[in-house]
Amino acid sequence: MSRLGFWPFPAAVCFLLATFYFVAVYHVSPGTALSGSYKPWRKAHPPAAPETPRTRLSRTLEGNEQRYQAAVQERRTTVAAMADQPAFPEPFSAFYTLWDFFAPVFSCPFSVYRVGTMGDGGKWVCGLERATHQPSCVIYSMGVERQSSFEQEALRQAEHCQVYGFDFSVAEWGPELRADSEVNARAHFFPYKIGAADNHTASPKEYSLQGIMQELGHEFIDIWKIDIEGSEFSALKAVIESFEGKPLPFGQMQIEIHIGYEAGMNTVGAIDDWWTMLEDAGLRPFWTELNLLDVNFFRRGPLVAEWSFINIRGKHALLDDTLPDYP
Repeated sequence: MSRLGFWPFPAAVCFLLATFYFVAVYHVSPGTALSGSYKPWRKAHPPAAPETPRTRLSRTLEGNEQRYQAAVQERRTTVAAMADQPAFPEPFSAFYTLWDFFAPVFSCPFSVYRVGTMGDGGKWVCGLERATHQPSCVIYSMGVERQSSFEQEALRQAEHCQVYGFDFSVAEWGPELRADSEVNARAHFFPYKIGAADNHTASPKEYSLQGIMQELGHEFIDIWKIDIEGSEFSALKAVIESFEGKPLPFGQMQIEIHIGYEAGMNTVGAIDDWWTMLEDAGLRPFWTELNLLDVNFFRRGPLVAEWSFINIRGKHALLDDTLPDYP
């Protein structure tokens, strides 16, 4: 046999012996410590931190906010080119109205329904059962005027709640609440004027929101209803500025907005600036309803509209995952 015939066999033996040595020295079963053996091909990685479970509510709020911010960007692009235009142009002069630029894009993550009578007076509320099922539920109603169907029905549906009303233009609650003896003991009326600062020597007495809450011993308002005939622009500006960026002390706000009632608040840009202030403070609109009674009775443009906002900052029932949807 030639010398060439002897090389394949020793070469194969050497290869097998080398392979056996490599496996014997370096092989470690999965999950076994290396015990000093060197594994240059494997890098150690720290164990992954457990993910925080995401709930239905947190996912819903996150999605709502993404959609809302997209709508905000679209609005800003549009409004930038027409900030000095009137909120409601003269007939046959332009194809827009103020309300085209503002929409309740943020959805309430719970049931929404109207509380109060049909027509003027009722308000759209987010998760009434959840928001008011608190041992010390508080509802503020600023602006009572002639009727109190919202307050009366809210008290009937929320047995843990107390309602506090403020209006310097009238002396008492409206007839609906006065006549309902089963709930009116939980309704408290104050002839106060809501302003930027406390001035108790004025007539009528003027109170800031913080001043009222401090006097009544309240730390949080579950539902805040505002209907103060055009004074809402300056009143809310004062409230938001006074909290200096801290979360506002209420869970949701039902407000009637009156365009043109306050000087200077009648252009697209002026309303947009005020609206942006609400957004920066954490308020998101989830419902709107035009006051068509105002349109029909006075035969003018849709200057008055009901809006409902949820506060997405702080901690309250509408943001709390630990509460049941329906108590």
